[in-house]
Amino acid sequence: MKLVQIYISSAIFVILTVIRIAFPVINNELVSGINSALEMETRQTETAIEYGEKTADRLFGGEPAAKQKSMKCLNSEKRRAEVFGDEIRYRIDSDEKEGLKEKEESDKVATFASSQAQYSGAVIPKNVFLEIPDLGFEYSSPVDGVKSSGFGYRIHPISGELKFHYGTDFAANTGTPVKAFADGTIVAAGNSDSYGKYLIIDHGNGYTSLYAHCSELCVGCGGVKRGDTIALVGETGLATGPHLHFEIMHDEYYLNPEFYL
Repeated sequence: MKLVQIYISSAIFVILTVIRIAFPVINNELVSGINSALEMETRQTETAIEYGEKTADRLFGGEPAAKQKSMKCLNSEKRRAEVFGDEIRYRIDSDEKEGLKEKEESDKVATFASSQAQYSGAVIPKNVFLEIPDLGFEYSSPVDGVKSSGFGYRIHPISGELKFHYGTDFAANTGTPVKAFADGTIVAAGNSDSYGKYLIIDHGNGYTSLYAHCSELCVGCGGVKRGDTIALVGETGLATGPHLHFEIMHDEYYLNPEFYL
């Protein structure tokens, strides 16, 4: 369309120039009429071009034909991202992160199951929850130590019997700081034959954590923040060496601490 417009405009311009040279006294009204005709032709040509573009929009969903051809090579997710922008990209990124999280959790459960394979005949206690619920708060390791005994069935180091271990043991030197797993309030502290010196923190929404076999307790701490020192590692109670016995509970169910550490 634009090429035709150029040809017509050029021809009229040449004719007008010849007339002006050959007839210098030509009537001004004739010149004005020719100019008006030229302007009308230009408007008609532009209208035709605009109509053609609108028709292409209706036929190809808002994309010119040439662009539509190039768009066919795009996959659907990329196309959606271009149409809807950051909202779609955010959803795709969130889905990928959720998928990675599910895989990580699945790997942790598989690792635990593998560690318990030798006790396949034993029944998991009813008060043990083997899934990985979202705690809903920030948390961190309660001690700088090395895992010495995991959550699950084991041969008890003192009795020699097969028993379920409801927490995770971390070997560390006596006096090593024991830190709050998460924000909360110390709701119990004491000394028992099995746990030795221990304390319990309530983290809200039914979640609690227990710290046992300590040498010293911060009995008067009350409210604590994640990472606060609440006790010192020891070997009180039934212990074969200095370590921290750490448990996580939700209501009446024990969770595997290793899923969160």
